[in-house]
Amino acid sequence: MQKKVTIQIKGSQKYPEGHVNQQELNTVGTYYERNGVFYLVYKDCDSENTEFEGVTTFITVKHGLVGLNRKGAVDNRQEFNKGVLNRGIYSTCFGKIWLSVMPHLVECDLTVQGGRISLEYDLFVEDNLISYNVLLLNIKEDFPQ
Repeated sequence: MQKKVTIQIKGSQKYPEGHVNQQELNTVGTYYERNGVFYLVYKDCDSENTEFEGVTTFITVKHGLVGLNRKGAVDNRQEFNKGVLNRGIYSTCFGKIWLSVMPHLVECDLTVQGGRISLEYDLFVEDNLISYNVLLLNIKEDFPQ
């Protein structure tokens, strides 16, 4: 059964020259489990970052493998499997680029009520290292007030 959830997303990027960038977003979405696979769907709506306005993010988790699929103003599909380089095309209205991730940590602690997803990975654009990233998602079931 699909559940309405609150999602807290924290991200950070550390660039080779030492600069660190951090973001935090709280949003709502839909969460459910079917046949051993967890699904999380939410709209990216951050008033400070219009790049993701109108983008829907689909996350799937199965046996520790995390799939991230974005559709809308940005189209992208990435898989996070510890130690396995994943390459995909990142499409925007300005064009397409090759985006790759090399996950060092993929941890998922999910139940039908919610849980957390933790990712740590290197991000490459056109095969050039751009940043070391940490992405944390906390998923909590919304209860009627």
